[in-house]
Amino acid sequence: MHERYWGRNDFALQGPLGQDGLIVTPPHEEALARLSYLVEHHRRFGLMLGPVGTGKSLVLSAAAREAQRLGREVAAIDLFGIDSHDLLWQLAVALRLGPTDRWSHATLWRAVCDHWHALHSARLPSVLLFDHLERAEVDCLGMIERLLHLDVANDGGLTILAAAREGFDECSFGELAEQSELRIELPCLSRRETESFVRELLGKTGNGQESIDREATQMLCDLSGGVPREIVRLCRLALVAAEYDDVHRIDSVMLLDVAGELPRPAHRRRMNENSLAGLFARQH
Repeated sequence: MHERYWGRNDFALQGPLGQDGLIVTPPHEEALARLSYLVEHHRRFGLMLGPVGTGKSLVLSAAAREAQRLGREVAAIDLFGIDSHDLLWQLAVALRLGPTDRWSHATLWRAVCDHWHALHSARLPSVLLFDHLERAEVDCLGMIERLLHLDVANDGGLTILAAAREGFDECSFGELAEQSELRIELPCLSRRETESFVRELLGKTGNGQESIDREATQMLCDLSGGVPREIVRLCRLALVAAEYDDVHRIDSVMLLDVAGELPRPAHRRRMNENSLAGLFARQH
């Protein structure tokens, strides 16, 4: 439907940052470069932090592809809600060790460690990528600490890269947060970065930026707080609204109307009521 109306493919607006994957902005490029540095130099542990919706998961996925390109064995685990046994099971599956329901916690641990020691002896380094670190169970975090203390990790044979939401309670991580050799910040986008992001996002659809005017594009940064996921959501809903109203160019008035109908996440509340009222006053 949208393709017929706008004359382009709308798939790039379907995912958090587009189905085509990571849209490179300076913050994403810098974060990926730092993660790649850790892998290339056989470092032990790196922690990436950022607000919800900034693209941490996509950066981790890009880092996994880069690690594979460098010849590393790669395993990626989403830690959301899992405990230490789930972690070991998922690692055994990811490492293709063929675990069965009869494998105990101790058996899983030995199998995973033996696998990495064998690879290390053959000079084949490994990379582990953990997403949603802040949502893991406490004993799962303890298991990650245990992994970091393996000889294979201390000798450069295992690199662990993790991503967590900015603002988590670092005290709950115990020593884990302190062991990070490189802390990587993935901030929200600036106004200029937002403009570039929108240009590339709409470019992926095959229509460039002509479907949204410059003032509306600049306003996206204020309304979204510079969070890519929110930028995509606003763009997608504005395009739907424009189709419904039978207009072919999104302006700031339409964008404000769309934003006014959405719940305001915490990162957008930084725009106070006076400034938001001022925007409406200038537009109406």
